[in-house]
Amino acid sequence: MASMRTCRPTSLGRGAIRFAMMTVLGACAHLGAPGPVVADRPGYTDTPVALPAGAVQLEAGATDDRVGPSDSRTEYVAAGETLLRLGLGARTEARIFGNSYGLRTVTGGSTARGVEDFKLGAKLNLRSAPDSIHSWAPNIALLAATTLPTGASGFGATSSQPEVKVAMNWTTATPFSLYTNVGYGDIVNETGRAGKGWVSMASWWAINPRVSLFAEGLAIGRVRGSGSGTAGNNVDGGLTFLINDRFQLDVRVGRGLGSETGSERFVGAGLAKRW
Repeated sequence: MASMRTCRPTSLGRGAIRFAMMTVLGACAHLGAPGPVVADRPGYTDTPVALPAGAVQLEAGATDDRVGPSDSRTEYVAAGETLLRLGLGARTEARIFGNSYGLRTVTGGSTARGVEDFKLGAKLNLRSAPDSIHSWAPNIALLAATTLPTGASGFGATSSQPEVKVAMNWTTATPFSLYTNVGYGDIVNETGRAGKGWVSMASWWAINPRVSLFAEGLAIGRVRGSGSGTAGNNVDGGLTFLINDRFQLDVRVGRGLGSETGSERFVGAGLAKRW
């Protein structure tokens, strides 16, 4: 990870935040679209489900990520992880990522603090079938997003980082369902610009109508360039608990695998609220 200095958000970052708040307030006049909460968290694998027109959903959480042995460990806490989803209709949703306030601590050193980059995106559902219909053809959606260089130095990139991915899922006549993402992202790291591709897969098991378990794997591979963030593997698992149809809690725990991320360990928790 690159070294970091703390600074205040730029005027562009403050403007983006004001725009997000105005969007939320404007959407509040149209709340109450039917349907339960279906979250893109926890984990890395997004669902292909797009919110219906007029629906608003907020997802947020925190993750504690630790890399390295105890005598030379880097700990990064991301607090926020906010994603505001706005249903636009025609199987399309807007996605506003407030992202997180980060705290990075190196063993024996001080703690650096700063805001991560703001991010905007959209999801377009291309095929959607009720869960009662089981087919080899998956539900499928296209997602695109890009960061804006609004974060603090060392916590954000110096330019935008666009990404695109395809999300799919299959349901079965049992409580088991399967989700997968295939994506490509253009990133900025300590060596300059680089490209990465990734595949993730998450299996879900509904214990009952309120509690579900999941297990997930993520593989990231270099497409071009080098440096941090261009390769690695992770596995994680956890559970979700529906308080009611519009409010869900989640927890997860995971670790890295392989030579580049094998010393990584992380835990996280969050929520999803639908209006």
